Amino acid sequence: MCNSFSVTNNILDIGTRRADERRKKQLYSDGSTALEPAFICSGEPTNFNIPCVPNPAEYCRTNFASVSGTKDSGQDLKFAKGTTTLAFKFNDGIIVSVDSRSTTGNVIASQTVDKVLPINKYLLGTMAGGAADCSFWIRNLGVQCRLYELRHKKRISVAHASKLLANTLRAYRGYGLSMGTMITGWDETGPQLYYVDNDGTRLKGNLFSTGSGSTYAYGILDNYYRKDLSLNEAIDLGKRAIYHATHRDAMSGGYNNLFHVTKSGWVKIHSIDVNDLHYEFQEEKKKNQK
Repeated sequence: MCNSFSVTNNILDIGTRRADERRKKQLYSDGSTALEPAFICSGEPTNFNIPCVPNPAEYCRTNFASVSGTKDSGQDLKFAKGTTTLAFKFNDGIIVSVDSRSTTGNVIASQTVDKVLPINKYLLGTMAGGAADCSFWIRNLGVQCRLYELRHKKRISVAHASKLLANTLRAYRGYGLSMGTMITGWDETGPQLYYVDNDGTRLKGNLFSTGSGSTYAYGILDNYYRKDLSLNEAIDLGKRAIYHATHRDAMSGGYNNLFHVTKSGWVKIHSIDVNDLHYEFQEEKKKNQK
């Protein structure tokens, strides 16, 4: 049975000098330096489990295919995931559009997953990859953002929030996390959009799409995206891109949930069954052919 200890607010120190100092003081029984955090017990909201082995990172690379790159090294567990999420900036704010299907290999686990995760009134995060990883770490980001507000008496910027998440994920690089998330919102500099993944990569841009259906979504976005879209055109583009992705990608589907981020905060525009979108666009196609 492995030894364990509880980590609560220490998790907020990841990527800081305090965490580095604590890591230097932790040693395994064989004298090697422990990776932060070491063995964590479950039972409390901020606690989670990692492999109870001397080298969790190596264990994950050996046993989980999703953390060994694109090659298949014969790992025991192979994560088969699928989703489509997208977000883009335009003159009137930001559109965030996602599907709602959750898959476990070839099995559809759910058709009603909320893949847009509110961080606060002005910030949103999206979910692509492992549902547990995304929901846990974006919820953790919400805690960090709130602590920032309490300390500094002002709202956190989108750039700062995305950097906090990137630092956290970078500290856990190699532990088997699977995340491709977008952090978007409106701050004093205007609408901002960032992409952050489980390697700690952080990119700023005007348009992103992640997930197994993202290539199909990009096909629509690259053709029709303009910075000067009207609100109705932007909403139509968001749902059209998700529809085409769900139509071609078996791992995406369910409902199209679409959000609009403005200066006064984010608002949910609609939640539409993609099957209804199919008939809507088929009718449009027939009319255009006449």
